[in-house]
Amino acid sequence: MFEQSLITSGKKRRSGRLKWYFLFTALIYVIAIVGIIIGGIWLYTPELGEAVLRVALVAPPPPPPPPPPPPAGGGRSPGVRAPRKVVIPVGFVAPTVIPERTPPTLEELPEEGVAQGVPGGVPGGVPGGVPGGVPGGVMGGVVGGVLGSVGPVTAPPPPPPPPAPHKPMRVTTGVLKGIAIRRVMPRYPLVARNAHLQGTVDVRIVVDEHGNVIEAEVIRGHPLFRKAALQAARQWKFRPTLVSGRPVKVTGVLTFIFRLEESGVVS
Repeated sequence: MFEQSLITSGKKRRSGRLKWYFLFTALIYVIAIVGIIIGGIWLYTPELGEAVLRVALVAPPPPPPPPPPPPAGGGRSPGVRAPRKVVIPVGFVAPTVIPERTPPTLEELPEEGVAQGVPGGVPGGVPGGVPGGVPGGVMGGVVGGVLGSVGPVTAPPPPPPPPAPHKPMRVTTGVLKGIAIRRVMPRYPLVARNAHLQGTVDVRIVVDEHGNVIEAEVIRGHPLFRKAALQAARQWKFRPTLVSGRPVKVTGVLTFIFRLEESGVVS
């Protein structure tokens, strides 16, 4: 009996809780719906409503009127002209207007009619000349040409292009040593000296007409000795080389030998 009373009281409590839950949920829904309605009324704009009504109530424009029907009888509409037909006569066509004077025939022409010349001609002109010609002109000449010249005047020929520069004359290392006025020995690189390195460097040079080195290029040699040999070769000075009494450019190779005992010797 005690257990049955406990079950009954538990059911009553559960039903009471469900009743309050439904009431609370319904109250929340009511508040939300009322809030939506009030917000819509509060945010409503009269101008926007009028614009929507105006767009919805304005009728669309009427369609354009149909084109006018063609005139009765198959004729053309006024303002449009019919194309004009041009008839080209074939064969002999009789004149519609009678001329007052007929042109003279060959028998009626005077004998000296051919030699009378052209109006505006020059006395003593050539038969078949052009009105306004120059006395003493040449038949077939150019209008505006020079008097006494035949045919058009040609322009003078262009001047010849300047001669191409001569290539430097190649000489041997012995010839370069023989015409050298100033010789500059290269410095032994400190890195190569500390590493006890030795070697040779070949430098190709170009000497101008005054004996100055204008170009220098290393063609072979150890990388540690190239810079020193190139700097020394550019400081050399030579006597001008004469060919047929005229100074010319020469080119040759200088060989620099780098040795720990005797550095910078040119072979």
